[in-house]
Amino acid sequence: MQDVDDLDTDNVQAIARTYRAQGLAVVDRVVAALRSDSRPRVRANATTVLLDVFYFSGQKEKARPYLLEALGDPSPDVLSRAADGLAGWFLDDPAVKAALATHTETLRAATSSSDPIVQAHAVSALEKMGERPPAESLLRASSSAIRRRGIAQALAAHDLTAVPALVDLARGDPEPVVRMEAIPVAAELAAPDVRDSLLGDLVADPGDGVASAAIKAAGDTQAAALAPRLEAILATPEGNRTAAAIAALAALGDTAAVPMIAAHLDDRSTDTKWNAKLALDALAAPARGLPEWQDWARGKGYLPANGTKP
Repeated sequence: MQDVDDLDTDNVQAIARTYRAQGLAVVDRVVAALRSDSRPRVRANATTVLLDVFYFSGQKEKARPYLLEALGDPSPDVLSRAADGLAGWFLDDPAVKAALATHTETLRAATSSSDPIVQAHAVSALEKMGERPPAESLLRASSSAIRRRGIAQALAAHDLTAVPALVDLARGDPEPVVRMEAIPVAAELAAPDVRDSLLGDLVADPGDGVASAAIKAAGDTQAAALAPRLEAILATPEGNRTAAAIAALAALGDTAAVPMIAAHLDDRSTDTKWNAKLALDALAAPARGLPEWQDWARGKGYLPANGTKP
């Protein structure tokens, strides 16, 4: 099998491009590799190549029997690739659907694979089959895209068992966007003590986006215990966090914060000024325009008589 040694690689996209350019001429030797090579990664890449070559040759139906054959391979790498292709292209075939159903549990187990390629195909196959991949596998996945899908799935399913993993993501995922998406979901699903501990730490996170997400989550989940932390942000303004804290305090109905909120009606930040106006509409009704609120705040002594706050 020396003529397919290049299939023994993790660079799946490069191999697919290389063989795609050669077209149907590669089919016989790639099929031979799929059937007899002792290396699971070679057999798995052979499965991917066959799928790719037939598709780009306009003959994707010819891939079906090879994918069904690969579905019986003992390697999760090969099986998950075959299942992903079959579920993506041939799920309307009752025979394919029945064949895939017999491998559901194997695919579920493969979602926790330490190999990111195996894991990604197993997750994709199950999703295409209409099956829900295990939440823990998604949230602990190597791929940030899969972790983000896990976060969305946990929210949609209101999955309380996912809370520990969500908290871990919110606290320490290497991708800021994952942390920012995990924070509101963890806050929504966690018990109040867990939520308050998490958000209490994260409102002071060095990352502005993470901190702002935690501040917003405090308001959205009515984490009243965090009101003093949010008020402290208004006392020492910190860019976007100030605007977020004002909105959160309004959501909490914290009328004690009105003087501190009013003190930001002249801020240079448009978002901060506007959030202050909206917060005062809610906490110190009736609603007024921004200039009216500014005049009101000056009359109360919350703003200097003239000039803008530095």
